[in-house]
Amino acid sequence: MKKIAVIGVGGRTGTMFFSELRKSADVLGVAKEREVRLVEEKNLYIERNKESPELLKGRIIKDTEFQEKLKPDIIFLTTKNPVSTPIKYYFQRCKEKIPALILSQNGIDALLAAKESLEQVLGQESEKVRLVRMVLFNPIDKRESEDKIYIKYSLPIKIALAKASGKGEIKDIVDILKRAGFEIKEFHSSDAKNLEFSKLFLNLIGMAAASRGLPVRKGFENKEIFKEEIKALKEYIKTVKLSKGRFLNFPHYPVGFLADLFGFLPVSFLLPFRNILAGIVSKGREGKPKDLNEIDYYNGAVVSLGKKIGVLTPINEKVYKRALERLNRT
Repeated sequence: MKKIAVIGVGGRTGTMFFSELRKSADVLGVAKEREVRLVEEKNLYIERNKESPELLKGRIIKDTEFQEKLKPDIIFLTTKNPVSTPIKYYFQRCKEKIPALILSQNGIDALLAAKESLEQVLGQESEKVRLVRMVLFNPIDKRESEDKIYIKYSLPIKIALAKASGKGEIKDIVDILKRAGFEIKEFHSSDAKNLEFSKLFLNLIGMAAASRGLPVRKGFENKEIFKEEIKALKEYIKTVKLSKGRFLNFPHYPVGFLADLFGFLPVSFLLPFRNILAGIVSKGREGKPKDLNEIDYYNGAVVSLGKKIGVLTPINEKVYKRALERLNRT
């Protein structure tokens, strides 16, 4: 049985993947000391669909205890951006047996940062690392109650992935995910970067509303906020196309189709459909605003990419600055 180390248990994504992958692999959880203590004290729970909360079980160690003799076949990195520091930390401890690396972070810089970090640690050996870019479509909620933490998500887990680099196929990884009940869409290696571009398209929808403290549906009710949402997307679409990227269609999420539609149609034409779009984006979020904590990797990433290729992105810059003010980071 393949050995997987899920880095970032205790967080939303890490806890979910740790729990679900145990159905089909030998899984080791790696977490910060606080999260390990939560598990040891039986204070970390998962909620699938509408089932009763279930205590998180399994082997979980502190990140400081991770060492080379553990020899995982796959490292599943679920820590927040940026990815450079954790990749260097764990792969410095895996030089004897180099594992595959799966990235699940949002944003459009994780792949590049991962490749650079692996090369710094492993040199030419980094070319052997099977680097897999994964995007997740399930919203995950985290709530605290009486010193207990509950991670809530729906099944099946829907993902898309592509091998970005490295030697060998990823059939073993795909098989593990399928046996765990994941709903998977696999793309060719040439589309690994386009996975990042396409997922960010979905992440951007609702950020203009969130920067005002509003959930998507509430924000879309306001015509001016909706216009800002669409204009921010239009800037992003233009930026991606000029950087020679493209948008992909996923099951349930036709991003390629929507990008063509939004890029072509005037904002006024889309106004009557804003409630439909709000329903699609806000599904599973229970009326909560989208998380602003990764705004640097959402609208901030659009601004950075625009500057890199010489495209103005004033609407994304406005949303980005407003979000930073809301986070008291100006």
